[in-house]
Amino acid sequence: MSIKRIGILGAGRAGTALARAAASAGIEVHIAASRPPRMLKYHLAQYASHATGVLAEDIAHDVDLVVLMVPQEELDDIDVSSLAGTLLIDATNRWEDEPLPHWFESALDAGLSSSEAIAAHFKSSHVVKALNHISHWDMDADRATKQAAQRALGVASDSSENAGTVCELTQALGFSPVALSSLAAGRGMEPGGAVFNEVLDAVELAERLGLNTD
Repeated sequence: MSIKRIGILGAGRAGTALARAAASAGIEVHIAASRPPRMLKYHLAQYASHATGVLAEDIAHDVDLVVLMVPQEELDDIDVSSLAGTLLIDATNRWEDEPLPHWFESALDAGLSSSEAIAAHFKSSHVVKALNHISHWDMDADRATKQAAQRALGVASDSSENAGTVCELTQALGFSPVALSSLAAGRGMEPGGAVFNEVLDAVELAERLGLNTD
């Protein structure tokens, strides 16, 4: 597999679950949060022992891609320039009671999906929507359970090349990837969408999202 090391921006339940799943798949993990690595030491020892803590501004250094797993209300705390040129997986979710940055609200009001809003803000990154419509419990399930369920996860992107890379990661984590034709199509993966937190195989997920399965 071409993906050897990933960065995770966010060390909460979702971020550490992904870190454990990636480590189980033989992928190295760098992880960052608002706290510096020295203050994450014991947290990571307990919840993501194989991950290496790094500074948030260094999360894109020497990794194949970065997964964005912070609350959307904290997006303004991220240095956009630190992710320039990076393949950025948007694994965030929009919750109705969550305060959002002004630019985010404006983009949503203009009719954009949440990932399109993030792509417009992180315009020097290559944004793909994925890994957001599964719970952290299921993300961290053992590989045999995942494969037995044949659980599918959507990957939404405007670039087939970037989608292919993220599909490769999704498959390495033990899931069946389903590529969507555009970043906008990721709207169906958001909370309240047709596939959010639903256990579906690839055919079922594609049908829920209105994809052509012929």
